[in-house]
Amino acid sequence: MPEDASLRRLRSIARAGGGGVLLAVVLVLAFPPFDLWWLAPLAPAVLAVAAVRCGVWAIVVGLGVPAAAAWTWHSWWVGGISVAGLVPLVLYLAAWTPLTALVLARIARRGPGRDWPLAVLVPLVWVGMETWRALVVFDGYPWYLIGQPLIGWLPLAQVADLGGICLVGVLPAAVGGWVADLVLRRGSARRRGLATLGVALLLGVWVGYGLLRMRSPDAGSVGPRILAMQTDLPQSLKVGWSPERQWRDALRFSERTLDAVATLEAEGRGVDLVAWPETMLPGVGLEPASTAVLSGGGWWPGTRFADLAVDLQNRLDAPLLLGSGSFEGLRVQGDRLDWDARFNSVYLLDERGPAAATRYDKLVLTPFGERMPYISAWPWLEARLLSIGAAGMAFDLDAGRTIAPLEFAWEADDGPRAVGIATPICFEDTVSGVCRRLVWRSGRRVASVIVNASNDGWFGDWTPARASHFEFARFRAIENRTPLVRVVNTGDSGWIDSDGRIVDRLAGPAPGWVLATPRLDDRRPLYAMVGDVPMMGWAVVLVLVVAWSLRRRAVGDPDAGPAAGDG
Repeated sequence: MPEDASLRRLRSIARAGGGGVLLAVVLVLAFPPFDLWWLAPLAPAVLAVAAVRCGVWAIVVGLGVPAAAAWTWHSWWVGGISVAGLVPLVLYLAAWTPLTALVLARIARRGPGRDWPLAVLVPLVWVGMETWRALVVFDGYPWYLIGQPLIGWLPLAQVADLGGICLVGVLPAAVGGWVADLVLRRGSARRRGLATLGVALLLGVWVGYGLLRMRSPDAGSVGPRILAMQTDLPQSLKVGWSPERQWRDALRFSERTLDAVATLEAEGRGVDLVAWPETMLPGVGLEPASTAVLSGGGWWPGTRFADLAVDLQNRLDAPLLLGSGSFEGLRVQGDRLDWDARFNSVYLLDERGPAAATRYDKLVLTPFGERMPYISAWPWLEARLLSIGAAGMAFDLDAGRTIAPLEFAWEADDGPRAVGIATPICFEDTVSGVCRRLVWRSGRRVASVIVNASNDGWFGDWTPARASHFEFARFRAIENRTPLVRVVNTGDSGWIDSDGRIVDRLAGPAPGWVLATPRLDDRRPLYAMVGDVPMMGWAVVLVLVVAWSLRRRAVGDPDAGPAAGDG
C-alpha cells in the first residue's frame, strides 16, 4: 500500500479514536451515578461525525475500542460473578457502536439518505439499532439506551407512554444529528435551516406533551399502603446459603418485618400489603404438595419455611408478598429429589393459608443469568459454557407460562375492593413488554400497582448498576401510567408515581423499609394498546432502507463516489 494511503488511514483511525473516546466518556457520564442527562445528544452527534468522515477500519477500531471501555464500566459487576462472562458481554455490546456508525455511513454516504439531513438519518439509524438490541437480538438487552438519561428532566421522558423507552431516544438522536449537520456543514444552508426548524419544532412538541401529561403529585385516589422490606443478604452468601443460615436469616427478616409494622402502628399508620424481595423465602415454595414431599421423606426443610410464612402473615394481619422458588411435580427419585418444572416465583399469601396462595412465575428469565438465549436449546453446550465461565452455576429454571396479576382485598375509603398488582421479578422490570402485559389485558387495566421484587445483590458494591436498575423502573411507571414499588435485596427499594417521580427511596445495601402510599391512575396510555409495535416497525424500516442502499450498490450507482476517509 502506498505510504500516503497508509498515513491517511492512520489519520482516519486517530480521528475516529478521538471521537470514540469522547463518545465513551459521554456514555458514562450521562448515566448513573453521574446523571449528566443533558450530555445524551452529544453521543449521537459524535458518532454521526465519525460515520461521515472516517473509513470502515477507522470506525471499527476508533469507535469500537472506547465503546468496550464504556461497556466495561457499565458491566463491571459481572466480573464479580464471572470474568469469563464479562469479556464476551462487553465485546458483544461494544460491537453495536461501530455497527451503528457503519449503517449510518452506508445510508448517509452512498445510500438513499445522501441528501437527507443527519437530523433525520441519525434518529432512524440510532433508534432502529437500539430497538433491535433492546427487544430482539439475544431476546433483548434493554439497558443503557440513549433515551434513558432524559428521565433527568421528567417532561422529556413522558413520551414513553406513547411508544416505550425506545421512542424516548428519538429526541437526543435528532438533536445529535442536527449538531452533526452543523459541524459537517452538510447540505445547503437552506436545508440546514429547515433541519433546525424541524428539530426546534420537535423539541417544543416533546416538552409540551410532557408538561401536559404530568399530573399533580396529589392527583388520583390514594391506593393501598405497601410496606417494602429491604433485606441485606450478600449474593456471595446466597449462592452458598447453608440450611442453618437460611433459617437464621428467614427469622431475622421476619423479626424486622414485625418491628417495622409495630413502628408504623405506633405512628397511627396501618399496612395493607407487606412485600419481601425476590427469593428471600428459602425452601420449595408454599404449595402443600411440594412441602408434603419434603416432610414425608424427611428432607430439609420440610414445611418449616412455609409454616414460618403463615405465622408471619397471621401476626401481620395483612397479605404477604413473598419471593421464593417453586416447583411443579416435586418428587423423590431414588436418593434424590426430581421435579417437572422449577420457577422463580412471587407468592401472595393471605389468611386463607398456603393452599389458597396465588403465584406469579417469572416469564422472562434473565439472559446469561438464568438462561443462555439460543444456546439453552442445546443443554450439553450450555453446561460446557457454564463450566468454563461460571463453574457451580446451573441454569435449571423454567419460564412461567401464564400472565396474570395477583389480587388482594383492600379496605379503601369508599369500601372494600380487590386490587390487582403486577409483580415483575428482578430483570423483568427492565423489559417494557412484560410489564405492559402484566398491567394491561386487551387495553383494559388489570393491575393498579406494580410491585417489583428484585435481588440486586448480584451487583455487589457496584452502585452505578443498582442506580440504573432503579432508573429503568421509572420508565415502566410512565409507560403504563401505573405507580411502581420496588422491594429489593441490598437496595435500591422505594416507590415511584405514575409520572416517574421518585417519591421515596432507600439506597442499599443496608436493611430497612419503605412505606409506599401510591396514588392510583385511571389513564390508559397509547403504549397500553400498541406496546412495542411502533418501534419494531421503526426497526424494520431501518432494515428496508439498508437493504435498498445495498441493492443500489449491487446494481451500480453512478452517483456513489468513494466514501470519506477510505484509503
